[in-house]
Amino acid sequence: MLDSVKWFSGFLIVGATLFSSCKSSDSQPTDLVSVGLHQSARLASEVVVRVDSIQDSRCPTGATCVWAGQAKVKMLLSKDKDSTAVSLILGPSLKADSTKRIDSTNVTLSNQAYKVILRDVYPYPTVSTQGQPQAAVVQVTKI
Repeated sequence: MLDSVKWFSGFLIVGATLFSSCKSSDSQPTDLVSVGLHQSARLASEVVVRVDSIQDSRCPTGATCVWAGQAKVKMLLSKDKDSTAVSLILGPSLKADSTKRIDSTNVTLSNQAYKVILRDVYPYPTVSTQGQPQAAVVQVTKI
């Protein structure tokens, strides 16, 4: 019984070591990036995202507001020599009859279509977060 436990333990240790040293060929390049204000980041799809402005009017945590507010992000997307400006918004639409999503859009860069989604803007406003560096979390995927 003790020999079989030792053998099984040794098998588990060797198997775990071999498994942990293998690299997965199935790992997908990231299409999600956090970009600071006036900064750029390159995604695995070779798309470069530059955040030009962030206007955050969301209701601060701990405050009482009439409406939830919005976070607006203007960014430039580029690939090779092609570029396009995009403005996306987190929060409710100001148009009551709008069915179009304001946090995402489709763009074409270098003859390839992409879906661009604004996932987050941080830090979320609080009464004391004024002056802290802002960043936007952007997802860009091929479609």
